[in-house]
Amino acid sequence: MNKKSIPFLILAILHSIILLITFRKKGKKTFTLLTIGIGVAYVFEYFVLNVFKMYKYYPKIFKNKWIDSVMGALLSQAVFVPITGTVLTLFKHGWKARIGAALFYGATERIFIKWKIFSNDTWSTIYTVGAMPMYFYIITKWWRGLQNGNKLIQWSSLLLCFWTNYTNILFIALARYKKYRFRFHAVRNRYWDHFIIVPLYTLLASIVGTINTFHMPTSFKWCGILFMHLIDQCLFHCKLIKPSNKGSLYKLLPIHISILLLGEIYKKLIKSEHHIHEVNTSRGWDKTKTRL
Repeated sequence: MNKKSIPFLILAILHSIILLITFRKKGKKTFTLLTIGIGVAYVFEYFVLNVFKMYKYYPKIFKNKWIDSVMGALLSQAVFVPITGTVLTLFKHGWKARIGAALFYGATERIFIKWKIFSNDTWSTIYTVGAMPMYFYIITKWWRGLQNGNKLIQWSSLLLCFWTNYTNILFIALARYKKYRFRFHAVRNRYWDHFIIVPLYTLLASIVGTINTFHMPTSFKWCGILFMHLIDQCLFHCKLIKPSNKGSLYKLLPIHISILLLGEIYKKLIKSEHHIHEVNTSRGWDKTKTRL
């Protein structure tokens, strides 16, 4: 293992332990909220890293610099920060804890810069410390809206579930197996081009999946799978997606099916969270409110 990977590994282990402790105390709602936190973080990451390249990570896990940097970003935005946001929300911590967590990550960022495993270009540690408490606040407000049965938040939460899973799977497919590279020729660097375009593809797939899950009757669920396969075929013929071969394009079908099935499970978790909250409120068990 490269020595530059060790700090990322240590943080990943520590956060995983915190996540397991939280799951033991709070149950399945832990992963429901975590998925939301990851999705919100990915929206931020798309613009700051993928589009504008405001900073770079150097975990030295992959040889390709772009894939390596995105891997570092995934650890940050899919593990470190969302887990902290989940813990702060479920254990009903307020602004002091949010600011404390932001200062911790700000200090970690400065250490990473000193160790040359992270670099700021147009980003600044001040932005990290300033933006992170607001991120934690958004997660808390989002969670409260979900518990209260807000339809838009329920719909958006399922959308984020699809988006995070599609994004993670396609990243693994590219990084590990060199499959499904997207190319729009928007920029010269083919990997920068990929990481600008692929979140737009996964967003489209997520919208289709969310509509399919929330609005299509059971007997017509196959329509979502068919529609996504037609999109894949169109992208292939327009040379916007490059699988290792045409046969590999059909291997996207199990991915679509698996993520749609996962979406059905996540929808039940979203609905059950609202139901549980209503029951607890009616019985007077939900007396402790999150300190906003």
